[in-house]
Amino acid sequence: MRKIVPLFLICALAISPAYARKKSAAQELEGAVTSMLQPGSFKVPATGEIEVAFSPNEGAEKLVIKTIDSARSSIRLMAYSFTSAAVVSALLHAKKRGVDVAMVVDSKGNMDEDRSGKATAALSTLATAGVSVRTISIFAIAHDKTIIVDEATVETGSYNFTSSAATRNSENVIVHWNNPQLAAVYLKHFERNWKQGVDFKKRY
Repeated sequence: MRKIVPLFLICALAISPAYARKKSAAQELEGAVTSMLQPGSFKVPATGEIEVAFSPNEGAEKLVIKTIDSARSSIRLMAYSFTSAAVVSALLHAKKRGVDVAMVVDSKGNMDEDRSGKATAALSTLATAGVSVRTISIFAIAHDKTIIVDEATVETGSYNFTSSAATRNSENVIVHWNNPQLAAVYLKHFERNWKQGVDFKKRY
């Protein structure tokens, strides 16, 4: 009497262990995005390169600008305090070369407490140039200081986008170059804040 081997067992035996363990980049990215649906922290592969800089006057601002200048398709920025003329200029240049630029900033830090008017002027300049700008006020503060470039690179750290952060404060900047899985996690965080923000209204 012949034994009948189930089809699923034949298929399983046909797949080599090495092939079974292999995951494509697309599968890893899908896994990272899926994990974001669960509460808690996230683990992603340590790919690409890491670059760091510090301030005052130890390269932090230059690294932020370098990150923005590297963009070819998209920039997503989250900020607590936003008054840096250098960062505004870099974002304007990115917009002019066809990069899709969107940002969400803390409402209190950039609107309600903007006694100097620098934040309002910076945001108005960008909005006039076609940059998508929103403010968010549902949290005590929106304390993110992050840039996501081309859905692949993440800049973050303690560095506010201000002249004081560049020349007066002790700050740190870290850039994770070419890590799409990490960028996907930060983009999900950006999208959450973006959806809960409101469109910035230009003052001039």
